[in-house]
Amino acid sequence: MNEGPPFRELWTYRFHKYTHIIGKFWSVGIKYVQLWWLKQSNGRRPLVAIILSEQMGDIIACEPVAREVRRRHPNDYIIWVVRKAYLDLVKYHPDLDGYLIEKCPGERVRLLQSGIFDKVYNLHISHRKCKYCPEDPVNPIADQIGLNFDNYYDRGDLLYVFPQAAGLPALTADPKMYIPEAIRQKIVSLYLPARPIVIHCQSSHVMRDWPAANWNKLVQWILDTYPNPVIEIGLTPTITLNHPHYRSVCGQLSLLETAEVIRQACLFIGIDSGPAHMANAVGTEGIILLGKLFDFVDYLPYSGRFKRGEGITILNHFDHHCADLPYSWVQKAVAKQLGQPNFA
Repeated sequence: MNEGPPFRELWTYRFHKYTHIIGKFWSVGIKYVQLWWLKQSNGRRPLVAIILSEQMGDIIACEPVAREVRRRHPNDYIIWVVRKAYLDLVKYHPDLDGYLIEKCPGERVRLLQSGIFDKVYNLHISHRKCKYCPEDPVNPIADQIGLNFDNYYDRGDLLYVFPQAAGLPALTADPKMYIPEAIRQKIVSLYLPARPIVIHCQSSHVMRDWPAANWNKLVQWILDTYPNPVIEIGLTPTITLNHPHYRSVCGQLSLLETAEVIRQACLFIGIDSGPAHMANAVGTEGIILLGKLFDFVDYLPYSGRFKRGEGITILNHFDHHCADLPYSWVQKAVAKQLGQPNFA
């Protein structure tokens, strides 16, 4: 008799899988009708899709793609296909007419096969599949130029590489973030300290992270040495200090609210992550901690001013993971950035 946790786990997985697949086909049908009606109600304007649906840093870095596509299609109806979690990153872009929330890569494959879009700029690399769906997303342009997950960081920064997967030229423009006034007023209402140092300590991948003990040591030193308050952003806090000039807003902010906090900072210190791309896009000076990521040793994902070396210090202990980055390197970089402390 089949009993116990393995049996339950199997059927739980199957339940989620089949309900997901049924929901996918239902969602494809609804979205096809919505897109067809959108084309009819907008004077049959050609419908252009930009597809880069996930990864916060990727979407922020590739923001100039919307401007380039608008330049190429000044009178067409342009939408960005995006996962719900990252919607705010494209929702307010002035060169977009709208957006489409993607359920999963399998749904994307079906919508592309439907022919509902008149022109598609697919920035995704092939073979990033949904864990439930059988469809294998393939990007023929990326395959034709030999772009894959094993070499994309060797080809250049994200904005340089991903547009080429969509048949666009490599782009070099500075990324921007569009933060509405309502978001700015929301941050004002939180009464955060002015001109803080904002830190981000944890990424979506442990290989990008720096040890928590080092972060706590660094923040304690900053608070003992400089008058600047420290604000920690992210999903979960790393800093365990109890200090009147330290404040955690981890897990409390939306993406654009996080960007606004970074915009108001005098300095951003963080690992390679979405918030680091935010700092680049909103014009905040930064110190970024990099390290070996899989087989990528000497890579730089940032475009624009960070790529040009403007307002940025990149710390990379080459051929070592970020966790091996010496504490003294980070402390010296912060001291160089902040200068002689002034408690007046």
